[in-house]
This record gives sequence, structure tokens and C-alpha cells, in this order.
Amino acid sequence: MTTPPIIWLRTRELADYLGLHRNTLGNMVRADLLRDGVHRRKINPMAPRGEFLWNRDAVLMTLGRL
Repeated sequence: MTTPPIIWLRTRELADYLGLHRNTLGNMVRADLLRDGVHRRKINPMAPRGEFLWNRDAVLMTLGRL
């Protein structure tokens, strides 16, 4: 049996999907509810302030919505 592909969303897309403000996602990261490398990854790791891609299913599982 194969595992389903990971669905990656940009910050704004995930915030819209969850019905949250994008700053709320940042607050969740600062509160250690969501973690880098598990829930999100930088699109360009070399950029000092880059954009992130979020693992939709990992976020949903952590928030208890999946």
C-alpha cells in the first residue's frame, strides 16, 4: 500500500483553508505548537526571511482536525 502524497500549502493558503489569520500560524510556531521541519519548511533555506510551505495534514493532525 502506498502512502498518499504530502500536500504542501503556502502560509496564506493554509490560513485561508483553516479559517485563521496567517499571524495565528506564526503565533502557533512561537508557542511550539507547530514546529519547523515537521509542520513547515522554508521554500528557500538560504533566504533570511523566506516564505514557508506547510504540511497540511501534519497541521490538521496537530490541531485535531483530521
